[in-house]
Amino acid sequence: MDNSIFSEKQLEAFNNSSSRLNIFTGAVRSGKSFIAMLRWLEYIRSGPSGPLLMVGKSMQTIKRNIILPLQDIVGNRCRYKIGLGEVDLFGRKIHVVSGNDERSESKLRGSEFAGALVDEATILPESFFQMLLSRLSVRDSKCFITTNPDNPSHWLKRNFIDRASEIDCSVFEFQLTDNPSLSDEYKAALRSEFTGLWYERFVLGKWVAGEGSVFSFFDRNIHVMDMPISQATRYQIGIDFGIANPCCFVLLAINDSASPRFWVEKEYYFDSRKEQYQKSDVELVNDLRKFCEGIFVEKIYIDPSAASLKVELRRQGFTVIDAENDVNESIQKLSQLMLNGNLKICSNCNMLIQEIEGYSWDLSWANRGIDKPKKVNDHSVDALRYCCTGLYSYIASGNMTESDAEAMERVWYRPMSRYS
Repeated sequence: MDNSIFSEKQLEAFNNSSSRLNIFTGAVRSGKSFIAMLRWLEYIRSGPSGPLLMVGKSMQTIKRNIILPLQDIVGNRCRYKIGLGEVDLFGRKIHVVSGNDERSESKLRGSEFAGALVDEATILPESFFQMLLSRLSVRDSKCFITTNPDNPSHWLKRNFIDRASEIDCSVFEFQLTDNPSLSDEYKAALRSEFTGLWYERFVLGKWVAGEGSVFSFFDRNIHVMDMPISQATRYQIGIDFGIANPCCFVLLAINDSASPRFWVEKEYYFDSRKEQYQKSDVELVNDLRKFCEGIFVEKIYIDPSAASLKVELRRQGFTVIDAENDVNESIQKLSQLMLNGNLKICSNCNMLIQEIEGYSWDLSWANRGIDKPKKVNDHSVDALRYCCTGLYSYIASGNMTESDAEAMERVWYRPMSRYS
């Protein structure tokens, strides 16, 4: 290994990660994942015999964050057998397992492993992680763990990082300066594209809790505009469905050659409590037809739990997609879109603007290690969050300039550089 291309922190982590648990934590793009992957490759060659394990939130993230980068490094020596959930590398079998919910720990029962690589540990269920550790029963087995900082009461921080001196655990904390492949301009761009909680975690590498306003950067003079001069080339709709709670639609306009590229053109807000009656699914879909009259709506993103409304929408010919409802991830996406000037809100969307300004962290969850916004007056924001998950698919498909796509990926953990 050519030591000249690595930072001192990367070399320290590579040479000293010989504990049972080895945790690589810190800022985004700080070089922690890349050096953890090189250490994993070295362990595959030199570690104890027996089956190995690679885990992440989903099979898609494991492929994107681990398998493809490994193939970049070692080429066709890393063979992914997707149907079997296995990787062959250096003559060893490596099982690939996702930990997407509390039930995932059952996937590991009855197995024994000689080592594991864990991607983004803070977004895995604690029960899954504990079961994984119990399965590392081969003598001298080791676990290599990457993560960005999270809530300081998170189980990984509280039970492992803070207790590293009490257990067989080594912790390596990375800053942006620990990635030698990043230019000063790129680092400056990163610093400007995060704010509040995300800046402290993903730029400074701190384990801090969410408090105060979620969108503390929001400024009506910057992020709100009158109706744009440009015409949209396509439209999408986000729906937050409620029966006792309000039902909201937001109409998201897209034009790649305009500035901004995305804008919320109008909103629909029906509060059954205020109106003192409830609308049926048919009535709501009829309202939606009036809402988007004269335009073609390409896709509708909706809360997956809105089963009956989805049926009616599809019956009437709309293309309906279940939104990915990871609240914190979609907040990051929405924040990034507004911070880099790609998304604005039209001034006629009064409820959405008010909700964005009042959207705040629920401090009662902080002591439990969970970042969670207050579930108060958040229905229009939820509808917009659902649209943002759709924009991610749009951007990932290549429908954006290279510089903007790179900026988005800085938030969404899809590094352009191998030194990530």
